Amino acid sequence: MALHWMHLLPVDRYVVRTTSFINEADRKIITLLYQPLIGAIAHSLYFALQSELERDQYTSIETTHKTLMTMMGLPLDKIYEERKKLEGIGLLNVYKQKQDEDIIYLYELQKPFSPHEFFKDDVLSVYLYNRVGKYRYLQLRDRFTINKINKDNFKEITLSFSDVFTSLHHSEISAQQGELSTSLVIDSQSDIVNNDSSESSYTILEEAFDFSLLITYLSNMINPKTLFTEKVKETIVRLAFVYRIDPYEMSKIIQDSLLHDDTVDLDVMREKVKNWYKFTYESEPPGLGFRTHPEKYRTMSGKEPKTEEEEMILLYETESPLTLLESKSAAGAKVPLGDAKIVETLLLDYKLLPGVANVLIDFILEINDMKLTKSYVEKIAGQWARKNVKTVKEAMALAKGEYKKREQWDQGTAEAAATTERPVKQRQNNTNRYVRKDRLPKWLIEAKKEVTSKQEDDDITKVKQELEEKFKLLKLQRQEG
Repeated sequence: MALHWMHLLPVDRYVVRTTSFINEADRKIITLLYQPLIGAIAHSLYFALQSELERDQYTSIETTHKTLMTMMGLPLDKIYEERKKLEGIGLLNVYKQKQDEDIIYLYELQKPFSPHEFFKDDVLSVYLYNRVGKYRYLQLRDRFTINKINKDNFKEITLSFSDVFTSLHHSEISAQQGELSTSLVIDSQSDIVNNDSSESSYTILEEAFDFSLLITYLSNMINPKTLFTEKVKETIVRLAFVYRIDPYEMSKIIQDSLLHDDTVDLDVMREKVKNWYKFTYESEPPGLGFRTHPEKYRTMSGKEPKTEEEEMILLYETESPLTLLESKSAAGAKVPLGDAKIVETLLLDYKLLPGVANVLIDFILEINDMKLTKSYVEKIAGQWARKNVKTVKEAMALAKGEYKKREQWDQGTAEAAATTERPVKQRQNNTNRYVRKDRLPKWLIEAKKEVTSKQEDDDITKVKQELEEKFKLLKLQRQEG
């Protein structure tokens, strides 16, 4: 549970640095555009780090993470998790250095994208739309939009540099030559402050997309070396990541977006990708998905499963929730949009880890006739979130407990419905008819057996009690006779 200690300790020191001022406009962009994606705590962490920079200073004094914990009122594991969000979205670069027995971190704050860059970005704009909805998205975009002005009827009269300034006289240049040659050289140990946000960005690894397979699907008339510039490859990776496009589909889109000189029109490609997605998955924008269960919370990493339960643990830890849902459908069938939204809610709103969400999804499907009932899913998700469940084993234990309670409640209801003046045997038959027969994952069979065994013991006890009562009554009647 406390595996964050492997990465970060309260005594570890850190320094905050920036190469550009975070101004009021940047603050507004981070709050309005980035906060819906990273959440309020990560947003607060960014500005807590930024507040350590004194006015007109670009590097803070050295301090410990214990100070940051006190300032934010948060445990270190929470700070570590929220820090990763800032790293992933491109607002923070982290560097680590070991000095003897001490660890020191350099937290380099990055400026956010400009509104123009953000809304043009293939990933961030789509995820913002998904998080806030169409109406709010358009509201936000309008806040950062200005009307174009037709300048055709205007004549530009802006003065040039040479109209305003004059060059130095030769004698002035020669007099300052010695100073000029040294002053214009930038120290190799220094950086000039850069307020341009275009250099700051998040990273989607190129390994996330199989370019070698993509090339095999392209026409032999196309030269991959000419086609795949760095800009084109970056755009392909981002679009494939957001819209979940495989190399085959991407090859068709690329060939439809080619210009006559074997170059790709990126705007056309973006439009075709969106059209493909709408045609395939209707009009709902793709949601922000997570990868498989984090390595540090896995219990089967590097192990061979020896039991069926361990096989299921390994499956839950290595499958993404959407893939698990797809495996439950008939071959080739798509995951219903409503179910996909439920999965996204588990990951984003309830903050369940993917493996834990897998257990919950599988459990609900098996006991609820392969239906994901939103209210029931969210009820259990809320409980697991409050219990801070991190491992698949913990989730499976809770699912077993939930199943036992459910079975006991069903049996209690069945008994109440079957209570009449009928003979004991007939009453038992009715009880069995009311109890639901669920198809269970194998790891839940043990819980089923425990409940069944307890019920059988209870039934035997009741039969014994009734027989004893009858014998007592019969004995009393004989004595009276």
